Amino acid sequence: MTVEQLRKAREESANVAYLTFTRHITQDKIGLFCFFEGKDSPYYYPRIKEKFSGNYYPISCSGKNKVLKVYELIDGHREYDIYRKAFFVDRDFDFPLLNPKIYETPCYSIENLYTSSNVFKEILKSEFSFAETDEDFLRCLQVYTDLQKDFHEAITLFNAWYACLIYLRNTTQQQTGVHLEDSFPREFITISLAGIMIKYDILAIKAKYPNALDVADDVLQQKIGDFNTQNKGQVFRGKYELDFMLKMINCLIEDSKTTKAFISKPIKYNTTNTQAISQFSQYAETPTELTEYLKKVIN
Repeated sequence: MTVEQLRKAREESANVAYLTFTRHITQDKIGLFCFFEGKDSPYYYPRIKEKFSGNYYPISCSGKNKVLKVYELIDGHREYDIYRKAFFVDRDFDFPLLNPKIYETPCYSIENLYTSSNVFKEILKSEFSFAETDEDFLRCLQVYTDLQKDFHEAITLFNAWYACLIYLRNTTQQQTGVHLEDSFPREFITISLAGIMIKYDILAIKAKYPNALDVADDVLQQKIGDFNTQNKGQVFRGKYELDFMLKMINCLIEDSKTTKAFISKPIKYNTTNTQAISQFSQYAETPTELTEYLKKVIN
């Protein structure tokens, strides 16, 4: 798809969201109009309803750039200032927006808010019915914490490479030439309760993504160094973080039915990547920035 085609697709989707908003207000709908990248409403909804008792209207814009385009369309009309509006986007590897009218996650995306050891603790207690004093609980939490650290080490190179691509895209207006799946490439890593096995290097990355923009080695190494000073669970690609947590949950469930090395009793439980945002929303973290933003758009 060419740059011009991408621009037109973005504008068309943004126009659909914009028209949805205008149809609501022509029907005298009063409440809070929330514009999301995609299926983020299950995370934001309970946090919004804690602060706002009025009607809630989620509007999906099909992407970050389209949320920003809808914001431009609406912000250009002063007659819309009387309506409560909220715009939500993920930070990703982009430059910060620094626009107080748009909420931008302080981490890579909302998925990162689901994957800390504290969130995992709550999942173990509520979904697996463990007490914090249970040996099973302690073993599960320890293996998750240890392997998450190893996982971050294993995917640092890939995240750094992709972050460099995004920087090039944002500074040169070239397309990255890469489309990523929600899961980390299976051929690059093996995840099990026994450990994390790394099976890739920069040459393997280039072979898998031959159309990607070229990243200079010194630039890549600088980005790796930057990431090594940061909280990787917050700054790394969120979909990979969530997928790792779900893989760990499934591995532990399987362990409970077979070797019982970590869980001594069989656990009957099921979740998928598509269900997780809704299923675990109550356990996910709520940034103070989000709370402050909601206060501003509601009042």
